[in-house]
Amino acid sequence: MSVTIKRRTGWLGSFSNITVLLNGEKVAKIADYQVLELSIQNKNADLQVTQYGFKSNKISVTEGNMVEITATKSSYILYYTIVLFILLLSISTTLNVIPLTTYSVLLLLGFLLFIGSFFFVTMHNLKVINQYH
Repeated sequence: MSVTIKRRTGWLGSFSNITVLLNGEKVAKIADYQVLELSIQNKNADLQVTQYGFKSNKISVTEGNMVEITATKSSYILYYTIVLFILLLSISTTLNVIPLTTYSVLLLLGFLLFIGSFFFVTMHNLKVINQYH
């Protein structure tokens, strides 16, 4: 019995493999635009993926399912927010617009928000796209 997994996450995170969890255990890694066939022991299993500590939604799969991994809109929003935040801090520091203490506080808050996003942002979406039953 097997499940087919397709990764279609685009450029975001494409330089790193995604870890595939089957029933909570790491079983494989998948690169961007790769197709992976996983054997499942029972008639169904729980599937989830993780990358850089971010987890996807968890879905239940059965024999013959084809699952697609995609990047979520929130992952792109988080990426662009971080880039914009760093850019604005860099510019404001270069132009001496904000004092060093304010810069340090903003940097710490940005770091805390980024770490917090590990718990609140789903970076990848798993979806059954085809069933062979």
